[in-house]
Amino acid sequence: MSPQPMVVEDRRGRARARGVGVGGFLLALATAGALLPVGVRMKGIEVAYDLGRERKLNTELEEQRRRLHIEIGMLKDPVRVVALARDKLKMGPPLAGDILRAPPAVDSAPVPAAAALAVRAVGRAPGSSASASASPLSVAGRPPGRRGAP
Repeated sequence: MSPQPMVVEDRRGRARARGVGVGGFLLALATAGALLPVGVRMKGIEVAYDLGRERKLNTELEEQRRRLHIEIGMLKDPVRVVALARDKLKMGPPLAGDILRAPPAVDSAPVPAAAALAVRAVGRAPGSSASASASPLSVAGRPPGRRGAP
């Protein structure tokens, strides 16, 4: 003998089985719980495919970058530039009469006394770089272009 579902009358007087709404809710909850790992796995696969596409694109771009650097090196080759200037542009070394020398620039602004003293004390004009100093040695006592141990 099976148990009879409990019958409840609603406000309108119709009879309906109690627990159908709760059972439907529990069934929907169980279905959603079962489908959640499937959805997460599908999203992981989608992300993996996207990552593969991006890695392939990155590899292609790195290869293109490498080829462009090689091309830049070939285009900047001094032998090529001289050949283009001579052959295509019909250029050559300037003649002695073509070189004009500009007169030295005259600084008409008055020099403050403190700046004049600093120039005499240091031996170079204010605002000029340290590489323009009289000594070719850097602060460490080595030539400026050299790195590493002395």
